[in-house]
Amino acid sequence: MRLLATLLLGLMLTITACGKHPQDVQPEKVESAIKQQRNMADMQPQFLYLAAQAAIKDGELGMAIELLSALLKKDPEALKPRFQLLDLLLDSSQFDQATKHISALLQRDDLPAEKHAGLKLAMIRIQAAQGQIDEALIGINNFLNTHPSHLHAYDILSKLLASQNRYDEALAALDKAIKIKELPKFRLLQAQLFIKKNHLQAAKTSLKQMQKLAPHHDTPILLLSSIALKEGRKEQAESLLRSFLGNNPAALRITQALGQLLLQDKRPVEAILLYRDAAKNSPNQPEILHALSMLYFHHRDYAEAEKTFLQLIKIKPDDRSRFYLAASLEAQDRMSEARIIYQKLDPSSSLAAEAQLRLAAMDVMNNDIPMAVKRLKGILNNDPKHLDALLMLSTIRLNQAKHQLLVDETEAIIATAKLPPQLLFNRAVAFEQLKQYEQVEKMLMRVMKAKPNHAEAMNFLAYTYAIQGIKLGKAEALLHRALILKPDNGYYLDSLAWVYYKNGQFAKAINTQAKALKHIDDDAVMHEHYGDMLWRHGDSAAARQAWQLAITLKSERTILIKEKIAKGLTSSQ
Repeated sequence: MRLLATLLLGLMLTITACGKHPQDVQPEKVESAIKQQRNMADMQPQFLYLAAQAAIKDGELGMAIELLSALLKKDPEALKPRFQLLDLLLDSSQFDQATKHISALLQRDDLPAEKHAGLKLAMIRIQAAQGQIDEALIGINNFLNTHPSHLHAYDILSKLLASQNRYDEALAALDKAIKIKELPKFRLLQAQLFIKKNHLQAAKTSLKQMQKLAPHHDTPILLLSSIALKEGRKEQAESLLRSFLGNNPAALRITQALGQLLLQDKRPVEAILLYRDAAKNSPNQPEILHALSMLYFHHRDYAEAEKTFLQLIKIKPDDRSRFYLAASLEAQDRMSEARIIYQKLDPSSSLAAEAQLRLAAMDVMNNDIPMAVKRLKGILNNDPKHLDALLMLSTIRLNQAKHQLLVDETEAIIATAKLPPQLLFNRAVAFEQLKQYEQVEKMLMRVMKAKPNHAEAMNFLAYTYAIQGIKLGKAEALLHRALILKPDNGYYLDSLAWVYYKNGQFAKAINTQAKALKHIDDDAVMHEHYGDMLWRHGDSAAARQAWQLAITLKSERTILIKEKIAKGLTSSQ
């Protein structure tokens, strides 16, 4: 087993629990013993103990439990390994096994009184962890009857009572404990209980007392600043945090709390300066570098974000940092460098789809539409409801004039309550091209419900009504709303003029269209509209001039416009 290879490093450990010392094991025999002993049943207690310590050091607690259990089968009287095994079982919530070991230890008559008391408390902890609160409370009160000054028992009692929302009883238990010995943890728990009861002044008193007992502990300051914020005293909260940080510049949690306060107060530059100073004081602290790099990124200081992400990746490489490094490079138009990093992200990473989305956007910029579609389809194969991928794909389909395909590819998610307004808008455009006006209206109504001030949707819906010659009053109202939001938009004015035209208000239509053409004078459709309005108003010469200008501007309806110039408008046009 791999852990046996670490035995050479552990031979200097004392093995008092097994009744032997490292010098009893000759170092020159260890290597051959490791090779010969292939399972725990073959290993001597001292080797099992050393291997267990190595497992604990490596964080392989399951293996450590197995090794110590094997040791105790060989040497049931070994005391230190049993206590160590008990701690591991409790930490891993293996309460049934832990209870067996506690029972075995309590039967021994050679235990010190302190150890015996600790085992009794461990049994009570197990009861509490298993939800047997009433039994645990009976046990702890019985324990305190025989150990009236046991501080750890008071700690357990107060926490048990607090878990049952019996705050006054918990505070009473803490008062007794504090009279025996004033400890920071008692004052902290006392303050937390006062906060739950909304007794903020009493909580502050407890926290200030805790500060005296533990002046470098950051929790009192965090809670005091939180209380200050709750009371609406933001400046005091900030002052408390800055004062503590001045004396303890490496206090990570204080830095994070102050940074959050500054960001909530919309002071990102100060937050950047805060984290920059923190990074100087703790240059290898990943949490600080992560916060600083993200602040640079969101503040659009992409060059500094790049530097900080590179520094962070050296200390703690992960795909999240790599993704934002690539995004920082992309924002600096260093696309080829960004592309390389995006492509190297682990496909199982939570940001893999986002990376593929960014690569697809780059493909579109490079006019490699087939590759962009392939990437987007890959994202959707794994997540058919990935809205960003669907949105980009729908935009590509619009540009390809593949309107029915757009509708088909987005149909599966249309029942989703909250969809990106642009995705709904794209579907509306596709339906308009397919002359499915009822669906156009449904999509645009959803857009405006999600974004009531979506002027483009107002204009589009109004123009759709005008084309059909229906709901012209509603269309006019929509366009007036859109023009309040964007009063100089020539296209909105063109739509309004067309509503007037469809309603037979030709003079009003001409006047509005003239305003539209002052803003946009190179749109063939708008000049054709203007010609139609002029013709209906009786100004045939001006109408033919407008139509001719539409042809000059390369209208897609040149043949139809030439017929208008030759014959004028018929009654059905």
